[in-house]
Amino acid sequence: MADSVNHLHTPSDALTPWGVVTTARLPASLVEPLFAADGWMQAPSPMIASALAAAAPNTRHAWAADWGVFRDWCLGPATRHVPERHARVTLPVAPELLAHFIRDQTTGAGTADGRPRRLTTLRRYLSTLATLHRLLELPDPTKHPLVTNTVKAQARGSGGAGQAAPLRWSQITAILPLLPDTLAGWRDRALLAVGHNTLARRAELVALDVEDLDWLDEGVATVALRPTKTDLEARVDVRYLSPPATALVRGWLERSRLEEGPLFTRMQRNGQARLLGRSHGQRLGVSAVNDILKEAVGRLAEARGELVIPPETPESEHSTLRRAQAADWSGHSLRVGAAQDMAALGVETAAILQAGGWKDVRMIKRYLRQLSALEGGMAQWWAAQHSSPANPGDGR
Repeated sequence: MADSVNHLHTPSDALTPWGVVTTARLPASLVEPLFAADGWMQAPSPMIASALAAAAPNTRHAWAADWGVFRDWCLGPATRHVPERHARVTLPVAPELLAHFIRDQTTGAGTADGRPRRLTTLRRYLSTLATLHRLLELPDPTKHPLVTNTVKAQARGSGGAGQAAPLRWSQITAILPLLPDTLAGWRDRALLAVGHNTLARRAELVALDVEDLDWLDEGVATVALRPTKTDLEARVDVRYLSPPATALVRGWLERSRLEEGPLFTRMQRNGQARLLGRSHGQRLGVSAVNDILKEAVGRLAEARGELVIPPETPESEHSTLRRAQAADWSGHSLRVGAAQDMAALGVETAAILQAGGWKDVRMIKRYLRQLSALEGGMAQWWAAQHSSPANPGDGR
């Protein structure tokens, strides 16, 4: 962006179509390239270029995808609200325009597939927009009261942000013997245990290398997580592995014979974890974490009789049915479950924040809302009634 964004177009008393005064707007010659196909990623701005160089690959991909959603909305569906192109293709983004974007995304009226977006997804979009404005030294429209109030209104209307169902340690221990005695089965056991103990995000989990493990005394280990989110100042974060998780990782490495490179690998066509003639394998994809977890939860449902697969069903369709049964679970379920496990034992909120790498206590509170109900006063009363020799229905 030439000499960057210090050359702002600041027309006196410039008005948006809604009558709001703007005093710091980028000139069209700098804005138009940002709204091109890969505008942000290719923008000739030193600040953007330095941010992209410092960010993890997954972060760059997320930024590009999120900006693409907003850009495509501005160039298409947004015309229903704001016919004038110059009011849509502009930076900083007008709060009024952003409020329309929020409503269109949460209702599905302005999404590419017509499906509403979850509030968690919407907040990621807004975070990316805030990052772009910060890098360009522009006012952040996501902090404007109109925008924050619109998000709150959508949250109330939807009943709150959607949350993955928790996968707690008690469920994982029930799942472990149900997984097959194959290399893939042992990989999945280790992945579930490490994901729970470290509270790692999917991208962090598959980014782990064998070299990130540090074996300690008494059968425990630590593992170093690399930053993959939008915090450009994030550092490697060391997380704890319990004795059971450590044993499962050792079991996986012994069977796979992996010596270096990705800790969690794809299975080769010959059924091996290592590439032919190599001491390492091919890294597992991020999306595979969801599949592995859903398959595991589906097996548990099958063992408990919650899922019945007819005997005549081809073996090739069993995984599809198990994953469909586990629709409410995702890779994020391990983080939610681990947070609930710690809270249930009375671990302080600050320690839970540290364990999961969170900075905002509101996220933890959202994870623990259901736990508060399931283990709260009424739940404890009902459990006590059933454990009492007296009949809870006899009026005493």
